Amino acid sequence: MNSIPAGSRVFFWGTNSQVVYGTVVSVSIQSDVQGTQVLQIKDDSGHTHSLPAGGVTKVT
Repeated sequence: MNSIPAGSRVFFWGTNSQVVYGTVVSVSIQSDVQGTQVLQIKDDSGHTHSLPAGGVTKVT
């Protein structure tokens, strides 16, 4: 089950301690024991990020 499906608006903390907003482009599941979900996110500046779903918050 995808906790944050493609198309969702999300945010995460960037390396400069600023909030980064974006949209989930795709979700993949890693082959590790936990089945980690990795999100491909396109931020509002057009940059793409790959982050584990646990480090991302869905905008409500």
